[in-house]
Amino acid sequence: MAANGKGGLLARSDFPLYTVNALDERHFIVAGGGGAAKTGVVNAIEVYEVKQTDNKLIASSIGRHDTGTKAVMNGCCHYDGRKHILAAGLDEKCHTYSLKYKVVSPKKNSGKTDDTVRKRKSNDGAEENGTKQINFDIEELDSFETDFNKDGSFQKTVQFSMDQKFLATGGADGFLRVWKYPELSKIFEVHAHKGDIDDVAISPANDKIVTVSRDHCACVWNAKEGSKDCELKWPLSDQYRHRACKYGLIEGSKEHYNLYTISIPVKRSQNPAPCYLAMWDSKKFTVKRMVSTGIEVLSALAISDDGTYAAVGTISGSVAVFISFSLQKLYSVSEAHNIFVTGLDFLPSSKATEAVTGDKDFTLLSISADNTIRVHQVAKRGSYSIVLLLIGLVVIVVLLFIFMAEMGL
Repeated sequence: MAANGKGGLLARSDFPLYTVNALDERHFIVAGGGGAAKTGVVNAIEVYEVKQTDNKLIASSIGRHDTGTKAVMNGCCHYDGRKHILAAGLDEKCHTYSLKYKVVSPKKNSGKTDDTVRKRKSNDGAEENGTKQINFDIEELDSFETDFNKDGSFQKTVQFSMDQKFLATGGADGFLRVWKYPELSKIFEVHAHKGDIDDVAISPANDKIVTVSRDHCACVWNAKEGSKDCELKWPLSDQYRHRACKYGLIEGSKEHYNLYTISIPVKRSQNPAPCYLAMWDSKKFTVKRMVSTGIEVLSALAISDDGTYAAVGTISGSVAVFISFSLQKLYSVSEAHNIFVTGLDFLPSSKATEAVTGDKDFTLLSISADNTIRVHQVAKRGSYSIVLLLIGLVVIVVLLFIFMAEMGL
């Protein structure tokens, strides 16, 4: 297990951060704000570019979109081959935004874009002469109401399906609503829970939707018609509730995957019970493995795009990363943030990412309402060639024969 101080400080924002999404190997977005309160704190979506300087990662803002009097409290992204689409929760509505790549020339400072650019190069964001850089045009596309709670409507979670044909939302009124994309017409709604829906997860096969709620229940739904398949049966005390849920691939295969949840005690006491990270069978919806993460209350969960790593954040600001198939802790840093972790996301698992961030097992971003963006990394674990393993095996066999000869066996 490794730790790197408080995690590297990538950037410091001028507003509280509530959602983070990686766009590619060197770009990510954060969003949040001060809400409707007239405190002078902005509400915005901001794009950052990651660079390595003097063997240290830093991130600089390359674009911002003001969201008016409402802060973005949750969001998710997908890439359609031409542009990134952000679906973001602002109070009771879901807003969609287009984030389109463009090339700018800092030296000329003309503001002109190269419309022929459809997809940036995987290993570099600048042209060969080093004078042009990638930037983003951020444009609001649409908005629609997703929560209708009479005592205060509020969207709490949104998720795109992997095939990008629909998205699911949940919020304060306890309804799971599924919307056709890009039309944004409602496919179905179901009164899934008696309390707020904290998180939704759509299976990579696009056939199941998992919801977790403050009513202490977690349910699995048919993604086409909204019928209830089953509930997740927690093997421990009923004094727990699931805080978040995410699907993760098995060895990068879209045909094989697990479901992951983080679970927290319903009540806190003088002798607090531990929280848990659990891996569930995606067919039987039974627990395959679970591990205690300690007594710090969990607040965030992320799974790497290849399914290799699971990351958790806590209300104390701590961050930890586990190897997903074994749930062995690989990385842990206490109080990386001054207050609760509001979001986590891994940069893509690729050689292109390693070219930007260094030869690391993973690069994880964490955000908080303390206005900071931090990066967490672990150096690649050592690997041994098959030749060395065979040589070692031969040496062991030879030594065994020598020992037997000496013993007269």
